[in-house]
Amino acid sequence: MTKIRRAARRFSTNGGRKVDLPQLAARDGYNRWAGSYGDVPTPVQALEGPALEKSLADLSGKYILDLGCGRGRVSRLALRKGARLAVGLDLSDNMIRLAGNAAPKIIGNAGVLPFRRQTFDLVVCALILGHIRDLESTLREIHQTLRPGGELLITDFHPFATLRGWDRSFVERDSGKAYAIEQYCHLFSDYFRIFKAVGMVLMEFEEFLYRQDFPLIFLLKARKQTSGGAQS
Repeated sequence: MTKIRRAARRFSTNGGRKVDLPQLAARDGYNRWAGSYGDVPTPVQALEGPALEKSLADLSGKYILDLGCGRGRVSRLALRKGARLAVGLDLSDNMIRLAGNAAPKIIGNAGVLPFRRQTFDLVVCALILGHIRDLESTLREIHQTLRPGGELLITDFHPFATLRGWDRSFVERDSGKAYAIEQYCHLFSDYFRIFKAVGMVLMEFEEFLYRQDFPLIFLLKARKQTSGGAQS
């Protein structure tokens, strides 16, 4: 336990005392962050990027939804791995504008997806679900867009990091001001309960440590049942 406390203090910005930053809603926050997003390497990117790429196997011929696509990182990766189509959706119009034209992009809300049922073979939620208050309704919405046997891949902040007050923060390029983006803590038990309720089977579950003693990122992959089971 002492080891964990020492690790947690390394994430503080003021001698072990958390400094509260102004909180922004996700849309406003990412619109402000878009121009400089990814400019400064972070521990989150160092852990999450390789884990995500490793989990995405051959995607030949598949239809992919990059949910919370940001500047199109996952969409481009999916196309390189052979996806037939990669569609990005994000609530930040500034992020969408900077994402390029490699894949079609839509401005929208993850909680109300503008797609027909059973459209995608894979939905990727990379570092976004912690920004969403109502996890269950969002996962049910995603479940409906997946084809039977389709997969959902999730990466996000570890609940431990969220509970310790580690924010997704940034410095706005134009103003030089620091902000945090609103974030909610979803426990693994929340994910597992919802998967069971809608009829999804857990396939992968990994936790990634920062400096070997601070759980910072997790990865989940689940598959939609092809028949039977619970319905959304």
